Amino acid sequence: MPKNLHLFGAYLQGLSRKLQLKWRRTQLTRIVPPKAYGRPPSASSQMSLWGDDDYTYRQRKLWNGKGERHRITPFTNKKDFHSDALNSTIYNLKVTASAMYNMDDAGGFDNYILRTPPQELRSATGEKMREVMYFYMKNPEVKAWGLPWKVFLRKRNRKDPAFARYVHEANKEASGVSLVKQHARFSPYYLPAQGFMHPARQEFMEGSVQPSLNLWWRDSPSLTAAFRRRLGEAKSFEAAHADHREPMGFRYGQTMGGGGKGNTAVHRREKTHRYRFLRPF
Repeated sequence: MPKNLHLFGAYLQGLSRKLQLKWRRTQLTRIVPPKAYGRPPSASSQMSLWGDDDYTYRQRKLWNGKGERHRITPFTNKKDFHSDALNSTIYNLKVTASAMYNMDDAGGFDNYILRTPPQELRSATGEKMREVMYFYMKNPEVKAWGLPWKVFLRKRNRKDPAFARYVHEANKEASGVSLVKQHARFSPYYLPAQGFMHPARQEFMEGSVQPSLNLWWRDSPSLTAAFRRRLGEAKSFEAAHADHREPMGFRYGQTMGGGGKGNTAVHRREKTHRYRFLRPF
């Protein structure tokens, strides 16, 4: 370590109080490149592609002689990348300008993931993508299935791809069933109110042609079962679109009149609230 550390104060961070006294008033240290710190990448950078960027710091001496330290967060963008090696599109991947410049230098997204060494890639997500790419190169028949790349993210799934595909399809079907149950109360298929289910009918005149009903749902048992299942999801228009301004005219869910304490504001950043399950107004 050289002597007279105050001479290097343009870059040094977190110096002692004694050394800071030699700084000029309102002196601002320069931002140190993240790689120059020599510490492991942050956890946030492992779930995205930040390239050479990461959290960094700068230190400033105030007019009263005290110092303050600020953490600088890299500017990120959410981008969609189509990967031929993964045979899928990666949606909403957080990347920095440094990572996108490196992709241009490498010749594309796939080349950047495959040819960048780990010490420069600095991302666990990128390492997982590279493993799946090599797995697809050895097993082109699995790549032809067109499944999301995260299906084979784990090593155990790559050992038995057929079972991993079965689990993915089963979970996908179960998710659709649970989604139908969740939205059954807000079905777009309506039935008349109970008082209008049997309206008054006028008798036909003698000698008139009797209309024939088109009972199309009786053509096959499967069609009848499907029609009855669809009717089970239906409800009256009043029940689906109740007016909250009328007495007892409310419904539970992500809408007005869902209950809860009055005169309270939901804070998105408050940890005691689950904002995604509350009304946004």
